[in-house]
Amino acid sequence: MKENNEPQMPNNCNAPKPVLHKPNVMSPIWLLPIVAVLLGIYLMYQSIAQAGIEIRVHFDNANGIVEGKTLIKYQGLNIGKVNKIALDDDLKGVYVTAEIDSKAEPVLRRNTQFWLVAPKASIAGISGLDALVTGNYINLLPGDGEYSIEFDAVQTAPNTLPDDQGLIVRLTADKLASVRPGSEIFYKKIPVGQVHNFTLDKDTDKILIEAVIKEQYSYLVKDTSRFWNASGIHAEFGFNGVTIQTESLTAIISGALAFDSPVDGKPAENNRAYHLYNNVRDAERAVEIEFNLANTNDIKIGNNIYLNGQQVGEITQVITQLIDVETQQTTPTATAFADIDPEVVELLRTGTRFWVEKTTLSFSESKNIANLVTGNFILFTPGKGELQTTFDLVSNVDDLIPHKQISISANDANGLAVGNKIYYKNYPVGHISHVMFNTKTNLIDLNVNIYQDYAHLLRRSTRFINISGVTVNASISGLNIKSSPIAALVSGGIELVNDPVFKSKRRNQQYQLYPSLALAKLGSNAFKANKTITLLSKPSHVITNGAPVYYRKLKVGSIADFRLATDNEHIVISLDILSQYAHLINNNSVFWDVSGINISGSLSNLKVQTESLLTIIAGGINFDNIKPVNDNKISLAKSHATHYKLFRSFAAATDDRPTVILTFTSGTDINVGTEIKYKGISVGEISAITLKVEQGFIEATAKLDTDYAKYFIRQGSQYWLERIEVSLNGIKNANTLLSGAYINVTKGNGNTVKRFKVLNSAPEIASEDVGLSVTVISERLMGLTAGTPVYFRQIEVGSITHSELSAQSDKVLITLNIEPKYQHLVRNDSQFWAVSGFNVDIGLTGATLKAESLKAILSGGIAFATPKTNKNSQIAAPFSKFYLAQEVNPDWLKWNTKIEKPAM
Repeated sequence: MKENNEPQMPNNCNAPKPVLHKPNVMSPIWLLPIVAVLLGIYLMYQSIAQAGIEIRVHFDNANGIVEGKTLIKYQGLNIGKVNKIALDDDLKGVYVTAEIDSKAEPVLRRNTQFWLVAPKASIAGISGLDALVTGNYINLLPGDGEYSIEFDAVQTAPNTLPDDQGLIVRLTADKLASVRPGSEIFYKKIPVGQVHNFTLDKDTDKILIEAVIKEQYSYLVKDTSRFWNASGIHAEFGFNGVTIQTESLTAIISGALAFDSPVDGKPAENNRAYHLYNNVRDAERAVEIEFNLANTNDIKIGNNIYLNGQQVGEITQVITQLIDVETQQTTPTATAFADIDPEVVELLRTGTRFWVEKTTLSFSESKNIANLVTGNFILFTPGKGELQTTFDLVSNVDDLIPHKQISISANDANGLAVGNKIYYKNYPVGHISHVMFNTKTNLIDLNVNIYQDYAHLLRRSTRFINISGVTVNASISGLNIKSSPIAALVSGGIELVNDPVFKSKRRNQQYQLYPSLALAKLGSNAFKANKTITLLSKPSHVITNGAPVYYRKLKVGSIADFRLATDNEHIVISLDILSQYAHLINNNSVFWDVSGINISGSLSNLKVQTESLLTIIAGGINFDNIKPVNDNKISLAKSHATHYKLFRSFAAATDDRPTVILTFTSGTDINVGTEIKYKGISVGEISAITLKVEQGFIEATAKLDTDYAKYFIRQGSQYWLERIEVSLNGIKNANTLLSGAYINVTKGNGNTVKRFKVLNSAPEIASEDVGLSVTVISERLMGLTAGTPVYFRQIEVGSITHSELSAQSDKVLITLNIEPKYQHLVRNDSQFWAVSGFNVDIGLTGATLKAESLKAILSGGIAFATPKTNKNSQIAAPFSKFYLAQEVNPDWLKWNTKIEKPAM
């Protein structure tokens, strides 16, 4: 029976029959790994497709570059980052490895340039300012060539033209000056372009400059335009101040160019070539105008002309003429020429007014202080008439105010200048417009403008007073200070005064300027001339203008002036004696100097003399009417004018001691007061010293004491200068170190003479010391000099007086002077030898030092000996000649000759 394993349903069961379903082949759960695989594949593709490009850039150093931080940018966009920094093989640089965005692959070419951008400040400007925020970064400029990932960095950013190039112009210059890439180009002070690059043309040796004018300003460049250098600062230095010019602050720092735009020109083409001029003047674009000047002191070459704060011109030339070409009269005139910007020429018409802006410095006003450095400048107001090129240039803007002009004469212009105010009751009513010296009247002529509103103040009795500065009168009795109004105190001024007590001037009489109100009350009497006396003095006097003149200690005048006389040896002094004391001057008047303190003598005999305490402070000249003991007047040979003589003291004025004239080859160590001595006793002194330029010597007048003069004004008298002398022989005249040099003298026996030549040192043989003079002949001098001693048996018996070459210059002739008491020791057969220094004999037994004396070791000398008397031996005759042996013969030292002194 077949087994049936299937379940059997009951017959009476109505349940549905189960339906069997076959399961799906793949479960939906398997979709997840499939999606994951697909996503991984996509991400892998994205990773491969967007992977960066690794490049390597060689830098000189890694300063400012940080691994993992320093970015690489192109046109401001981050395209990479530095990953690694490593030293190169030769340790002279570094390799920077960076990863670049694959999208930037087109910029990676062989000539692509990389450089580091970092903040940098210099006088030319600030660069890399954005790196202060983002940090240093590497920038690049795409190049051409094949694809590459190896590069060498450049030091600085390359010059590139902007995207909007505008109009390119090419300039040729002789020199570059301070222009550089980035320097601005100005048109009427407005920056309209920049310098892009420059190169040196090897063929022409010219500078080729490439510049770009911005598109919106390109129409300004015409084919007739001219470019010039406006770089840096143009400065001119002189005695009249400093003139400084510049286009702008940018031009000072980094240089700049400028150009003009003529109306009649055509628009320039791209890449047009122009010549670059050194300045606007060389470009010949300025229009020349002419000024008639009121004052040449106001304007100098280089002064600028301004309109509304902008420089529109410059003074180029100033011409002064003393003779009027048309009238041929001596009338000082001045003309100036200026170069004007052609843009303002249309404003220069009839009615245009030009004036000079100068510095005003006072307690009430400070104006144009910068002019102290830059110099004056000129302003103007445009006119409305016909075009004009010649204008009047006034010294002050106040000259343009309606006014009435008058003339004032003054003895001097103390504290006054053009522009100083005229005050009435301390209120300004006018100003000085011109100051000029009148050669005919010897006065100062002032042109004064009284403003029209105050012209009614002018009357025939009006007087003008100089109120400039502060007047100080100081004396031993007190101090008097007078001050002007505060404005006049600083800048000077004149006061207009109307007083009923003033007398009226004549109708055509000129106004006069009075120094003070007190003198103004005197009227014309205040200007009466005092008596003028002229004195003649030596330059040794201390002369000061204004020093008082006394008569018996009463002040009667003052020193007005002093000048060099026509003989160039004396000083002519002009004394202004007050009219009320003029009668005191007569032919017996004697003048002497009483200035300060008179110190004479030496440290060992000092004399201090003064007239009074007042003269110590003020100094001055005194005079009196006494019977002159000396000539009190001098006549100059060239001018034949007679002047009173100014003595150095009252004693000199009354000194009647005999005089002698001494001449010197040099003025060293001689002064007025230098003593003259005989055997240490003072017998006179030098009273005056004169330089004889043409003759080439010094001439001194000496006063000799009356009791001794007769001995020293005779032939045979000798004068010489004694001063300290230091030599190997010792110190001579050490006493003169304190007492000063003096003149020594010996008495003479001849006829009377009053002129002697002073020797620079003691005479070779004084008259009372003359002995036997002989000559020794030597092959050479061997260091022997005048004064070197002569020895006999080591006793000094004479000295060398002088030496000279023989007639044929083959020998040296040395003259000896043997003292009178030893002259019999020299015989016609005497032998002379040199004993200069010392001799050393060195042998097996030792060394022997031989010397005539210690003095001979230091200064040398000559020794002599005489052999035993023979029949032909006799005393040597004067001027006998002997040969000088170079060394001593030992046998000569053994001579023991007895020589008796002859009976007197």
